[in-house]
Amino acid sequence: MKTRTTILSLLVGTFLLFSMSSAWAAEVRGVTDTEVKIALLVDFSGPGKFAGPPISMGVKTYVDYVNAQGPIHGRKIKLIIEDNGILPNTTLAAAKKVIFKDEIFAIGFNLGSSGSSAIIPLCEENKVVLMPHGANKRFYSPGNKWVFVPYSTQYNMASRAVDYILSQNRKARMGIIYQDDDFGRDGLNGARDAAKFHGTKLVKAAPYKMGTIDMSPQVRMMKEANVDYILCWTYIPQTASILKETKMMGWDVTLIGNNTTAYRLMFPIAKQLAEGYLAVTPFAPWEDVSPKVKDIIRKYSDFPVVDKAPFPAPMFLASWVYFAAMIEGIKNAGRNLTPETLIKGIESINQLKMDGMCPDMSFGPKRHVGYFSSRVLRADTKNMRFHEVAPIADPKAPQD
Repeated sequence: MKTRTTILSLLVGTFLLFSMSSAWAAEVRGVTDTEVKIALLVDFSGPGKFAGPPISMGVKTYVDYVNAQGPIHGRKIKLIIEDNGILPNTTLAAAKKVIFKDEIFAIGFNLGSSGSSAIIPLCEENKVVLMPHGANKRFYSPGNKWVFVPYSTQYNMASRAVDYILSQNRKARMGIIYQDDDFGRDGLNGARDAAKFHGTKLVKAAPYKMGTIDMSPQVRMMKEANVDYILCWTYIPQTASILKETKMMGWDVTLIGNNTTAYRLMFPIAKQLAEGYLAVTPFAPWEDVSPKVKDIIRKYSDFPVVDKAPFPAPMFLASWVYFAAMIEGIKNAGRNLTPETLIKGIESINQLKMDGMCPDMSFGPKRHVGYFSSRVLRADTKNMRFHEVAPIADPKAPQD
């Protein structure tokens, strides 16, 4: 009788435990016993729509690869993709849609710094971990409990650009042309702070409004300031316009830009003018990506060409890296997956290996950025590719 009672008690206990587990899972938005919903917010219709297809393809590839390896603590990743239009108001609408209608657990990638700023209060209020792309320094310093940045920010890359310039010419006169928004101003601040750290300064700063294509006024300002280097915190169309203007002036000045210009699309737009153009990015040139990564892409994506350099390669890899950090955090969180355990899971990431695509990532309770480092690439128009001219390194100026 005692044995029968013991068995009955164990069965009842197991049933209650299972019931509690199921009830708990139902209470965590975006999490069930068998899946966890992660959102990708990316632009398909706004000013950044060129980035939508490669980013979404990169995330799909990585998620399919992860799911093929088997469930994570019994759960597979369900990817929810939403067009955010990249602007603050459209990004806010997209975030509300995925949180309240699709009931996602976390946002593994949001394209656009201004849009990310707009949705941080919403994420904080609804306990949604957010990983912003195009992130600014303030996203990690002072930072926010719910925000993680698995990527060098524009501040970090601009700091690295100044280091490189001064390593080539200690007395270089530096100017910057920058987009007058969160993206461009973060580059401006990084360059200014790095120059001050080195005991020098930017001799000229020339802003422009988003959407401006004619860069002739800004280039004239740089020419009048007699700069040796122009830092371009611009996108590809504006960078091409700057290259065109300097060529028309017959002005031999060196341009160094940011990660958004460090890929193949630069060549059909800027053509021969791109020769010698420098760009700072955490990512390896596509041709240097490891065979392991390319094998995964062959198997799990619809990429038409893997061995040659497709123009969206950096965007493709960036989205992959973001979701690698998010999924590693989910693994570290264990079976009891909640917003709070996810935060602890990401904060416990230490030297997450990225197979040479970019620096390995580490986070911590007081460090919500994966790394500060980046490399410098040089454009080769003959072969339509970028070559590394300075290896991965942290900026010399303090980044915290």
